[in-house]
Amino acid sequence: MTRHETYEVAWHRTLDVNLTIHYRMTHAVTPAMVDRQWGSIFNVSSVNARSGRPGLIAYSTAKAGLLGFTRSLARKLGPHGICVNTVLPGAIQVDAEHTLPAHRRARPEDQIARQCVPRRGQPGDVAAIAFLATLSASFITGRSLHIDGGWLLH
Repeated sequence: MTRHETYEVAWHRTLDVNLTIHYRMTHAVTPAMVDRQWGSIFNVSSVNARSGRPGLIAYSTAKAGLLGFTRSLARKLGPHGICVNTVLPGAIQVDAEHTLPAHRRARPEDQIARQCVPRRGQPGDVAAIAFLATLSASFITGRSLHIDGGWLLH
């Protein structure tokens, strides 16, 4: 396999894992939600969808694709009482980050320096996702919720 072919395989796998799977899951669950006339879908993107990252081009592209997917679904499914939102975590400390090659890992101190809140995000910080699944959030749709310690301000 040539280097280009290897890149093509990696590109498609990254899009499948980070974008296409959201389509497949949504396709599987929406008929029951439409029947109930209520539901909540939230896609997990990444701060990299808005900031980009040279070593993670396919990943950043896939995560950015979730933003358009979310907005389109919000318009399509809203009339059925279904809310669709995206959560964009920032530098959340997870075990999976250690599986990246060292040259693709950001240094924690560099990540922290970009944020307003000077600490690493923890998995519990992303618990705001749970709110989007409640009736209290039934008027929130098509939104992007950044959980990034103030990494990107907009």
